[in-house]
Amino acid sequence: MSAHSNDHSVRAEHERLNAVRVHRPGLELWSGSVDPEPNLFDAHVPPEQARREHDRLVAAIESAGVEVHRLSDDLEAGDHLDALVAEYATVPEAVDLDAMLDAWEPREKLGLVLSRARLERHAGAATDLHVEAPVSNVFFQRDTTLVGDRGPVLCEMYEPVRRPEVPIVRRAWEAIGAEFAGEMSGEPLEGGEFLPAGEFALLGVSAEVDGEEVVIRTSYDAGTRLLDSGAVGYDEVGLVRAPLAADRRLREEHGIDSRVMHLLGWCNIAAEGLAVVDATLARHATVDVYARDGEGYTLDRSTTTLDYLEEQGYDVVDVSPTERWPTNFLAVDDGRVVPLYEPDADGAYRPENNPTIERLKERGVEVLPDGEGIPRAALTNGAGGIHCMTTPLSRG
Repeated sequence: MSAHSNDHSVRAEHERLNAVRVHRPGLELWSGSVDPEPNLFDAHVPPEQARREHDRLVAAIESAGVEVHRLSDDLEAGDHLDALVAEYATVPEAVDLDAMLDAWEPREKLGLVLSRARLERHAGAATDLHVEAPVSNVFFQRDTTLVGDRGPVLCEMYEPVRRPEVPIVRRAWEAIGAEFAGEMSGEPLEGGEFLPAGEFALLGVSAEVDGEEVVIRTSYDAGTRLLDSGAVGYDEVGLVRAPLAADRRLREEHGIDSRVMHLLGWCNIAAEGLAVVDATLARHATVDVYARDGEGYTLDRSTTTLDYLEEQGYDVVDVSPTERWPTNFLAVDDGRVVPLYEPDADGAYRPENNPTIERLKERGVEVLPDGEGIPRAALTNGAGGIHCMTTPLSRG
């Protein structure tokens, strides 16, 4: 990997979000909806309901003055979509592919690509359409790219089912003229692990259980490779060991789902100096702090993530175990966030069900939209929240 000067960069998660990329789920979502587990979904995701919820999310982000890029539109602007259709889809020679593509909108072309459609003609019968190993997780745009202070770093996905996303996302970045600060290979690293905070950044890495490394999504070696590559330039970078044992205890005690798939499942920044964390997990998560040493990094010290945040002057909002995605919000500016709220049976917001949002408002954070956020519903059954569904193209 090599470093570049780059306009598409993020110095801190709390700085103003200028532009963000999303993908509105399409035909490819059906496989994960019908058969969640092998597609890494938590539960069934009704496709039309998911699309309506995604539209609501995008509207909230746009209302905050953020420029929203659609994955399909970026690919079309770079003249990549027609080539991707030829690469990912199988269409009978008798079909006038050029005429079809001329008539279709970018999102429809991308749907053909992500569904890996295979069309077959049979004499005297309707054309068969097969959807084969669709790229169903691509609406989680955060994971394929880590965006730091020197620009985007293309990631190496841990799960094989997600690896086909990377070459598609690569072309979207190229289409907007971004230069990659680096590219991971050989070790898994995912963008949902990365939390930039100005002078320092955190990166979630493997758990360590009984002296053995347990890779969840990003390996420790991938973290050190990132530091050695010159792809980021923060004064300090903390490699945060996933607190797997503590997470298991909390799951058993409260009957809740795991929060340690990625660092952003239990730690995020709402404003400069204000972190939202699961304090129990942060107390048990060791962070190895690497300090900048010339053009590289040297291990300086080890502490807990909670102590490190407090050392950096951060006030900490502790989340409740009854909230599924309390840290998986999107900061659109310093002290302005779009979170998910826990709805009641009628889908309404109730303060008593959303203590994290209420605590943020008490600290002066503006919650969008309407001081409530967006209700958690079908879309998050894909195993992620608002932060997971968005990747920043630039901040600051």
